[in-house]
Amino acid sequence: MVQTTECEQGDEPLNPTELFCLNPSCPAKGQPGEGNIQIHSQAEERCRCRVCGATFRASKGTLFYRLRTDAAVVVLVLTLLAYGCPTPAAAKALALDERTIKSWWQRTGAHCESFHK
Repeated sequence: MVQTTECEQGDEPLNPTELFCLNPSCPAKGQPGEGNIQIHSQAEERCRCRVCGATFRASKGTLFYRLRTDAAVVVLVLTLLAYGCPTPAAAKALALDERTIKSWWQRTGAHCESFHK
């Protein structure tokens, strides 16, 4: 089975300059590179906003938020589906459940749709 944690050893460390606060009431919301984000926990990929004090996971607001499978595996599966690979074939090849793959596909569609509104 391909289940892994999101943050495996060997991954690059978090870069807080690329992140921004997602708290709707924060004055610094949506402003990357302002120096307001600090690393709260490297192991758990958690950050803290210095302006409002909110903590959040680095993957919050992304397709990968709260997924327990490595992002590279998810991207591989989604790429296969985008090129027409049948869901059962991708599931069998990567030892994943078809329902998991369908959930990722639906989640991807909803995430992309939110950008087009």
